[in-house]
Amino acid sequence: MCRFLVALLFTAISVYAGAPTAEEAKAEVVAAGVSEAAADGILKIAETYKGQFEAAKGDREAGKNVFHTFHAEVDKYMETQSEDDQIAYKAFVDKKKAELQKRNSTPKA
Repeated sequence: MCRFLVALLFTAISVYAGAPTAEEAKAEVVAAGVSEAAADGILKIAETYKGQFEAAKGDREAGKNVFHTFHAEVDKYMETQSEDDQIAYKAFVDKKKAELQKRNSTPKA
């Protein structure tokens, strides 16, 4: 589920209602300590998957498959970035995962 949240931040931004804009997503990643250059690279990758996410909208399995491919490409890209960027990106993903787990474990009233 964490990966799906990350996908929302970096992909098909206009596809999902309430998703942040590319600028908002970039600002959040940069605020987490990822360099602007690395964040731009992630957004560039996301842009290449935008059509695939649009095509998969409404098909959870297809969306999941597209996301896994996207995520693998982002991971590979991040391996080419500085150690500081890698550490900041991992911390960002871990934080998002914790937020998602907390939100999913909180009983709804």
